[in-house]
Amino acid sequence: MEQYIKKSAIMAEIRKYIKSAEAFLKYHHNRNDKSVYAFEQEKLVMCDLLIFLDTLEVKEVDLNEEIEKCLKRHNMLAVGKKDFTDIAKHFFELGVQVSNKLQKGE
Repeated sequence: MEQYIKKSAIMAEIRKYIKSAEAFLKYHHNRNDKSVYAFEQEKLVMCDLLIFLDTLEVKEVDLNEEIEKCLKRHNMLAVGKKDFTDIAKHFFELGVQVSNKLQKGE
């Protein structure tokens, strides 16, 4: 089960929203009401969000290499690599679950 959303997919959705807001504003730019102001503000926020997402770097990590480094560093070469990998994945997934609950306010 994939737990993450690709950065490119998020950015594409935001761009669609911006185009939608631009289309609304194109035909309603001369109205002076709250909906026009709201669309203008939301468009600005979405543009800022795109700029922020562009600053995020996606870093690939070789899990097997990192596990070997850790086992060597702590003189734990007797521990099976598969067992250590399973434990690492378990705690990574646990951290993601806790983080998601915190973000949802649970």
